[in-house]
Amino acid sequence: MIISISGLPGSGKSTVGKMLAEKLGYERISAGSVQRHIAEQKGISIMELLKQEEVDSSIDEEVDNYVADLGRKKDDFVIEGRIAFHFIPDSLKVFIKVDLGEGAKRVFKDLDKEERSEEDKANSAANLQKMLEQREAVDKERYQKYYGIDYTDSSNYDLVVDSTDITPDEVADKIMVEVEKRKEEEESGEKAKDEEEIL
Repeated sequence: MIISISGLPGSGKSTVGKMLAEKLGYERISAGSVQRHIAEQKGISIMELLKQEEVDSSIDEEVDNYVADLGRKKDDFVIEGRIAFHFIPDSLKVFIKVDLGEGAKRVFKDLDKEERSEEDKANSAANLQKMLEQREAVDKERYQKYYGIDYTDSSNYDLVVDSTDITPDEVADKIMVEVEKRKEEEESGEKAKDEEEIL
């Protein structure tokens, strides 16, 4: 089974992704880590790469092709990425939403004060929230332009969890219920197929 996790900034998708991978014994893959790898190859920072992505679709294509290839060749992994669900349509597609004010507080709290990117040089969670909202608007427009999708549209997903008032553990538990349900359905389908072949 492949589990793709999308979500808003500060929703806890990375933390939840780690928890799920650990619970299931799956590999965890982050689309962000793919972007960092590409940035390193180009000799630029991740923020510079993100700015380039706004005008250069070839960078998106590198990430997208990598993710789609994973979906075709691998199984049993958790992948975090805003539009990973689009490139791995057979995955269990999860979206974690959060109130952006709460999300900004979480991101601000987690910032490494010594290694802030340009975007992160906010002196308060409120300022950071404005920056995150601006980035979200730019990203949504880009995804709509290139793929014709709104990644925040809940109809794209098998499961939507709001993490605003619950812990990452509770989010992971909700997803695990869906994982177990899907596993049972897959096992039932395989059993029925085996029975048909016997008959």
